[in-house]
Amino acid sequence: MTTAGAEPGHIVAGKVLRDTGEILKKSFVKIWVIALILFVPVAILSYFQQDSVIISLIHSLALLLASLYMTGTMVRVIQDVEADGRVDATVGELLGSISAKLWPLFLLGIVTSVLLVVGFVLFIIPGIILALMWFVAVPVLVAEDKGVFESMSRSSELTKGNRWRLIWLIVIIYVLLFIIFFIVVLLAAITPIIGVIGGILVAIVAYPYLAIIIAVTYYELLEAHGESKPGPGVATMAPPSGDMPPPSGEMPA
Repeated sequence: MTTAGAEPGHIVAGKVLRDTGEILKKSFVKIWVIALILFVPVAILSYFQQDSVIISLIHSLALLLASLYMTGTMVRVIQDVEADGRVDATVGELLGSISAKLWPLFLLGIVTSVLLVVGFVLFIIPGIILALMWFVAVPVLVAEDKGVFESMSRSSELTKGNRWRLIWLIVIIYVLLFIIFFIVVLLAAITPIIGVIGGILVAIVAYPYLAIIIAVTYYELLEAHGESKPGPGVATMAPPSGDMPPPSGEMPA
């Protein structure tokens, strides 16, 4: 992905959306299979959440984790595309590459969510500013292997100078989230099972799109800052040293 048409050091929201569409075209089957794996359990929990406050809380946490996992996986998808123009990794490899980061991703999601809620409740503007600052915190954690607070700080650094350009992406994301919520609630009002099915269908279309927007934005910000892109794709990563094949002509012991 290039930043043709953008001012030096600046990103273009329209280009982020175009690149997002291209990523979806390159591997829409794998992306939707990943979305099904992540969001079917969430949709099932939504069926039972009205009967229990505890299940409702579990559903909310599961939705947060699935969304974070989806975004992290899309970072890996883009790494694969950047490596050779296509997605070589399997669904299992893509999901497995994120599994070790689930706990820090979950902590990052909890910390940023709590602070964003506080920011929006107290004053709207601080909440928006925080959302813009931490827009690419998840891709940073995944791609650069940083900790929770390091990822938040790094995201703030990367978005500096581009936050008002990111506002359009924030608007798109929140509008889509509102539409998702509205559709699911409307369908659930007809009958809970239709709400579950509708939730699954909406999730496999909308959540990957939102996740790719965030992941693509991270790469665009790296380019805007003139920084190198992190690592190869999942499928081209070198195996651990103990699994390296022997030199040509040599037999393993």
